[in-house]
Amino acid sequence: MAPPDVMRGQLDRLQTVIGTPNIRFGIIPFGIPLSTTPQNSFQIYDDTAMVETFVGETTHTHESAAAYARVMDRLWNDAVTGHSARKLIFDAVEALPPA
Repeated sequence: MAPPDVMRGQLDRLQTVIGTPNIRFGIIPFGIPLSTTPQNSFQIYDDTAMVETFVGETTHTHESAAAYARVMDRLWNDAVTGHSARKLIFDAVEALPPA
């Protein structure tokens, strides 16, 4: 979706986030079976889930937000973090065509 030089910059920024305090960073690798498949993108802030769809954004609290938290926990189990995530980013940079 972006030229290789732009992708290199984006991948560089991602790898610098790994290990930053207060940031949890993970990558779900291609080709692994997911324990769940999210139907929409979403973010969780404390006990509130923000869900993005093609027509707008909805806010969920209480039991609805807890359902999104359970989905997020399952996705974290599928994700790689730390050194493994950094290696995936490095491999993605190496796979880009030369500048």
